[in-house]
Amino acid sequence: MKTYFLKLLRTFDYDSSLDLAQSLVPSSKYHLTTLSVFLSILGTGADKLFGLDGLAFMSLLIVFVTELVSGITASNIRKEPFSSMKLSRFSFKVAYYLVLISVPYLMANSFAGHKKELAAAVFEWLHTFLLMQIVLENIVSILENSAVITGKDKTHIITKIQDKINQFLS
Repeated sequence: MKTYFLKLLRTFDYDSSLDLAQSLVPSSKYHLTTLSVFLSILGTGADKLFGLDGLAFMSLLIVFVTELVSGITASNIRKEPFSSMKLSRFSFKVAYYLVLISVPYLMANSFAGHKKELAAAVFEWLHTFLLMQIVLENIVSILENSAVITGKDKTHIITKIQDKINQFLS
């Protein structure tokens, strides 16, 4: 049986079972299979747990990382020492945000599965609202940090945006 299988592989220009395996999973040649599997699990988990497709979840993570990096940079500019307490606060905040995103999504799915459309609609709305609010709050924080990084008061960019909005609405 093994000989027949190897002959079959050779008809497709594979020299061995390993050659076929590396063709099916090319990341294994570069020792990236673990990372590839992790990213696949993360993408699937993001959809099932947070109601976000892979791209949206990666965007959310980029927002979180940008807030962290810009916050560290702004702290350095203000001559504040790096502290594990601030990093812990950031980690706690991100975990809190993820719970706030996940719970309404899971509740909406649960109610929808039980044919309770009104409750499902309320939690779908709450999920969307909280997700938008969390992203917007992080963008505000990034803009504050950006202002500090560019040597301005942390309210500088936000004040300019507020002025533009007020001008538009007037």
